[in-house]
Amino acid sequence: MEIYHVDLAPPEDTRPAVLSIGKFDGVHVGHQKILRTARRIKTAEERFSVISFSPHPLYALHGLEAYREMLTPGAEKAYWLAHYGVDSLIETAFTASYAETSPEIFVHEHLTNLQLRHIIVGEEFNFGKGRDSDVELLRSLCAPYGIEVTAVPIEKEQTREKVSSTVIRALIREGRIQEAEHFLGHPFFVRGVVKAGLMTGLEDVVLPQAGSYLSDAGLVEILPDKEIKMDLPDGPARISFQ
Repeated sequence: MEIYHVDLAPPEDTRPAVLSIGKFDGVHVGHQKILRTARRIKTAEERFSVISFSPHPLYALHGLEAYREMLTPGAEKAYWLAHYGVDSLIETAFTASYAETSPEIFVHEHLTNLQLRHIIVGEEFNFGKGRDSDVELLRSLCAPYGIEVTAVPIEKEQTREKVSSTVIRALIREGRIQEAEHFLGHPFFVRGVVKAGLMTGLEDVVLPQAGSYLSDAGLVEILPDKEIKMDLPDGPARISFQ
């Protein structure tokens, strides 16, 4: 999968493509529904591209610590998007400056850098500056360019609870890993660097509260300062909770 890191507009690309847009933190079952729809819509000659954003807007704009921690920071998001069939990831730095981008500029100056036939988003999709920048506005702005827009209904559980990254982050913080993985639709794992029995580099990763947990690396202990004590050799490592 090709990965581009940008501050504003995506790089110009003349290859035919379909596009999905969103934060995609966790690449959970709701996101997977959008990705499946996009894969059904795309033709064999088209690429499947994703524009994603990080950090979370509520952290970038308001410094809300609860939104600093991510289910899938950096490489993890790319890993799962590639797993679900994405060809190009355009990871956009969400900043206060970027938040000032109007819907019109987003479409007329950003999306036109891509050779798009179809955009697939969730039905609650919002974009650009302003509260009314919804799917219908996206559809009307894209129409002059011949770009179709499909809105995918929100994924809900039998309890009618909406599947969301916020819900999953809360479950993981409470140590309810199996429930979180049910919403994720794939295993939850973390990557870090182990040195002298401690995994570090987890500042931006959502973790269960401090305590002992069973993992594929055996029993591990999550410390209050977001380090994980474990019996693994020094170096990069990945662990899944059980």
